[in-house]
Amino acid sequence: MIRARRAWALSALLGSACASPAAPPIAQNPQNGSDAAPAPDAESFRVTPPKPGAHPAVQFPSPSIKTLKNGVTLLVLPKRSAVTTLSVVVREGSASLPPGKSGLAALTARMLTEGTLLRSSLALAEASESLGSTLDADAGRDESHVDLSTLTGDVTRGLELLAEVVFKPAFREADFARVKSEWLDGLRAERQEPSRLASLAALRTLLGPSAGAPVSGGIPDVEKLSVADLRSFHGQNYVPAKIAVIAVGDITLTQLEPDVERLFGRAAGATGSPGAPTSASVNPEVPAKLKVLIVDRKDSVQSSIFAVQPFPKRSEPGFEAREIMSSLLGGLFTSRLNSNLREKHAYTYGVHGQALATRNWGAFYVATEVKSETTADSLYELLTELERAKDPKRGAPINDQEAGRARADLMHSLGARLEHTSSLADSMGTLFTQQLPADYFTKYPALVSSIPTSEVAVQAARLTPQRMTVVIVGDRAQIEPSLKQRGYILETADPRSIE
Repeated sequence: MIRARRAWALSALLGSACASPAAPPIAQNPQNGSDAAPAPDAESFRVTPPKPGAHPAVQFPSPSIKTLKNGVTLLVLPKRSAVTTLSVVVREGSASLPPGKSGLAALTARMLTEGTLLRSSLALAEASESLGSTLDADAGRDESHVDLSTLTGDVTRGLELLAEVVFKPAFREADFARVKSEWLDGLRAERQEPSRLASLAALRTLLGPSAGAPVSGGIPDVEKLSVADLRSFHGQNYVPAKIAVIAVGDITLTQLEPDVERLFGRAAGATGSPGAPTSASVNPEVPAKLKVLIVDRKDSVQSSIFAVQPFPKRSEPGFEAREIMSSLLGGLFTSRLNSNLREKHAYTYGVHGQALATRNWGAFYVATEVKSETTADSLYELLTELERAKDPKRGAPINDQEAGRARADLMHSLGARLEHTSSLADSMGTLFTQQLPADYFTKYPALVSSIPTSEVAVQAARLTPQRMTVVIVGDRAQIEPSLKQRGYILETADPRSIE
């Protein structure tokens, strides 16, 4: 009824307008007698979109750092938050392991959360739950760590629990047998994934069976690990001089120092040497020519490709320029590799390239999965794209626009870490592990912004596309003819490289 009345009223209004006398003449401008300018179009602002403003500067804080009398390094980053993240970082990881012991660092970290000399596995879980948290422990190539996040008012209790976990692990035989069995099941499961097989075989071929072994370990090595191995690794490396206690939250170094001095001062049975990491640098040899290895996966409809070459380690000059280079080449969605293999040729859903940098070695890799019938063409385009980035004479020198996008992405990624205390704690762990200055991340945006595109090109010149190690996991009978037609010489990957 209301709609009918409104319609009637509108009709009446239109009708009366039609019946009214002629409209009055347009008013003249009294100054010059011309017609008045038409009123501006209310929608004209839609024609030209507003220009973006300047990127806000990333204000990344620097932590307070102090080496305490007990030898422990204390890093505190104040942040207004109801939650404080606590982390204990050990400057030793899988790179510190002797041959045949792959997986030991990661398993040692995992077992820290399975009970202490004072608490069973269940009691330890209940203790962390009483803090509204869970204990997380893991290892990388350069470090091991144990973390928890708790309300700021419970920080002292959190530190007490972390000290107990780090210095008084039980390493009970029954718990280890269970965890080891689950661990091995996980290793066997991930080796059903073609992309994982490709990366395993490639890194082991490049770096050797020990340095190239995965952090989680090779199956034959993990099967042989014992509780004695865990106790030995723990005793040598979980010592105050190699430990940093990190706190990110609404707290200060002055407040934490007495508790950290008291709780982390002694490690029973510690035998590790102070300070310096025990791992040694790795210097992989670059093949004399392109090496293409095949892992046969019968009836596979896709091929997983992993191409890798040696690159500088973390401490060598030019690290940030290499970050820019790998981002524009294979990190961004608009990267050269993705624009080629995905956007131009539709060979893949995506391709990723990255410069890895550990304390002991570096590598540049490209990884993707493609349709079996396009395997040879995909590899050709992948290597050709790297050649274009390496050699400006190929007609595609690295330019300011793409380098600018990469710089912006790196700085935005840094800014994203400011949101969570856990992300900031990870960054503080990197400062300690890689022995970087306290203000490294504070100065990072200015550093990245100041790197000229010419320096990025210098790092790209380190690429060796025709001397890479390439592993392809796929149906050999289907992909071999086209690969040979392209001129690639194929080898069978060593079965031990994927164990």
